[in-house]
Amino acid sequence: MKNPVKTQDRQHNEGSVKALEACPVQNRDFRELYQKLLEVAPDAMIFVEKSGRLALVNAQAERLFGYSREELIGGDVHMLIPERFRKQHRENISRFFAQPRTRPMGSGLKIYARRKDGTEFRADISLSPLEIDGEVLVIAAIRDISERVRAEEQIEFDYQVQRVISTILKIALEPVSLDEQLGRILELIISITDPALEAKGLIYLLDAASGEYVLKARNGFSETGETSPEEIPEYPKPEVQPGLSCEVSYTGHADAPYEMIYTHRSSFGHYCIPICEGGTILGLLSIFAKEWPMARPREEVFFRAVAHTLAIIIKRSQTEAERKKLLERLSQAEKLAALGRISANVAHEIRNPLTVVGGFARRLQRSAAQETREREYADFIVSEVSRLEEILRDVLSYARTTTLQLREYRIHEIIDDVLKMYEERCSQHSVTVRKSYRYADGVVVDKNRAREVIINIVANALDAMPGGGTLTAGTAQEDVEGKPFVTVTISDTGEGIPADRLNKIFEPFFTTKVTEKGVGLGLSISRKIMEDHGGFITVESVAGKGTTFTLYFPQRKIRNTESVSSPFLLGT
Repeated sequence: MKNPVKTQDRQHNEGSVKALEACPVQNRDFRELYQKLLEVAPDAMIFVEKSGRLALVNAQAERLFGYSREELIGGDVHMLIPERFRKQHRENISRFFAQPRTRPMGSGLKIYARRKDGTEFRADISLSPLEIDGEVLVIAAIRDISERVRAEEQIEFDYQVQRVISTILKIALEPVSLDEQLGRILELIISITDPALEAKGLIYLLDAASGEYVLKARNGFSETGETSPEEIPEYPKPEVQPGLSCEVSYTGHADAPYEMIYTHRSSFGHYCIPICEGGTILGLLSIFAKEWPMARPREEVFFRAVAHTLAIIIKRSQTEAERKKLLERLSQAEKLAALGRISANVAHEIRNPLTVVGGFARRLQRSAAQETREREYADFIVSEVSRLEEILRDVLSYARTTTLQLREYRIHEIIDDVLKMYEERCSQHSVTVRKSYRYADGVVVDKNRAREVIINIVANALDAMPGGGTLTAGTAQEDVEGKPFVTVTISDTGEGIPADRLNKIFEPFFTTKVTEKGVGLGLSISRKIMEDHGGFITVESVAGKGTTFTLYFPQRKIRNTESVSSPFLLGT
């Protein structure tokens, strides 16, 4: 049986002999020497005449370019050059033969070669002139360096990614707002892209309450006023984006939990990457470019790494904000505990003497003749005692542990009862009452405590409209962070609350009214009642235009019992 390797070598040698016979160099010693050198060389070797004709090639050249020896010998060397470089290469050949010397081809440039099937590869080419019998040829040693280049590019890419991530983390540690951090991070991302791409970007954060995306940072778009719809696309949901339709799916792998499936890319180029943490989408990173190539794995890896880092920063900021809220609540609880201790002493030391004083004052008031100095003094004493009794009652109400008597009620009926109490006052002060009840089913509440909250809010609204206005009461259903709530809104068109006071109105003893109209416990008590129910209260106000309070009652079922002590202990 013939050795296939020897047979193949023999065929190559025969081919080399034929090629050498075709070569203008006729010296037998040279032919045999170069025949052996060509076939044992580790690189592809080609001999090129001044005309660009291929004179000799070796087996490595056949394997590298995909042509047979017969196809190569006598052919034009430019068949091995990508078409876009051929014109320049012809000029380079002329210059080389004008001053032939050993040197690398295209020093400092990226050299590409072309295979028979049209594919290209990065090449390292060394040129050496050879003079035989007065004729100069160039020997080109060609090596495919694609794998080496890819490895070098990967190392450089990994370094650049780590450098960018490190810079992003440094920005995150600076004592500035999250919005400013996101703006600087986006600026960094855009700065490292090719200027020719004219890249620009946006960062949106998902508002958990509304479910809408809120623009937090922009780069390359209008910086003044509202960004036009032509500049910023709409984001109805993360799965569908203009210019790039993508689907975000959870894969269940800890190392790559999100999978981007690109189904379409428009000519303007658009990367849309969800900012995700723990199975939750926190926002979107969108990068636009004038002309962006099709999605490439490295770009996606880079943007994913950036998005993952952004998720850590955003979650950290949200956690810090939540921590501050918890500290505020802890401070509030400490105030409440101190107030409870004080109120116990107040109840013991003041309530009984105050009751005695009030009793005698009312007796004097009844016995004193009208329009006398004694009656005037008695009226004043009764008024002040009544105010002190009300203050004491509010303090005790705020400080005591609440036991909720829970039943299912139609909340709009409770609102109607309260509004009926104030019909006369509304009529006297030209206040128009409007109702918008979009939720009419039952909700589990302590009727008296819920009524107390609504009375506080309505009374405040009427106090804010001494010259008349519109009082609007409404109900609705709303999901907050995936949990269902029944909302009660009370709006007025009064004087509003100054912005610098808005965040203080729920603090104990803080009031925007004159002393005779309250001591600043009504809203504190209202917030406590809402928290006892497992809900919360919010306020929006514009000075000179009015205020809106919204009460959030959770939609829950009673767990076996109808009496629940604070804190709220209802089932889901």
